[in-house]
Amino acid sequence: MKAETQQQALIVLPGLTADKAKRDSMLHFFADNTPYAVYVPNIPKRRGLKRCARWLGAYLDRVVRPGRYDGIQVLAFISGGFVLRQMSSDHPIRHLQHAVYVRSPIQELTLKRVRERYGRPVLWALRGRLALDVAGTDPERLEWPVADAGQALIIETGVSQLAGSLGVGPIDVPAASWDPTRLLPGADDVLRVPESHDENYSSPPVFEAVLHFFGFGRFSPWSTAAGTG
Repeated sequence: MKAETQQQALIVLPGLTADKAKRDSMLHFFADNTPYAVYVPNIPKRRGLKRCARWLGAYLDRVVRPGRYDGIQVLAFISGGFVLRQMSSDHPIRHLQHAVYVRSPIQELTLKRVRERYGRPVLWALRGRLALDVAGTDPERLEWPVADAGQALIIETGVSQLAGSLGVGPIDVPAASWDPTRLLPGADDVLRVPESHDENYSSPPVFEAVLHFFGFGRFSPWSTAAGTG
């Protein structure tokens, strides 16, 4: 089915560690298992947060053209969520229905640890200017775009390869950083998953939970069994 004939679109905003293979995998999964027109932009992480936000706004206007859809769903992984929130203050997405944000207090602390231990040039070399801005930005200062039908939070509790190499684990994260009301104020549902940030790009159960939220405004029974709230 061509995008022009589909009434709903899904925009997946990857994080810093999503290479082409991971982006393609997500694109194929959602395109094969949903009725949505699926977009997985390659956000240019060598640019800073504000420039990435302008890039995303231009991508939406030129490629997605949200106005042609009855509804837009968004799945945003860590830095993708930062870029979306930075953009939305002056370039909101038209017809945004649902948004699911993936956050990882472990992974977000890991970026800060790389900067502190090895310096800004190393973090820049590893993950780009966007990583520097994400590590140095207070996420609570960024606005949350309005999703008309609801927004939800997925909290990763696993340890990524980078976090493990630095000895960063759940015990290193301050208790307040796990608070869902800080990670996504006003979330309609919250899901804690055992996957790490590396694994969440290719987790069908997590993707299925996201799709259930898009359809019903709550996570699925599988999600509840895995631990919500």
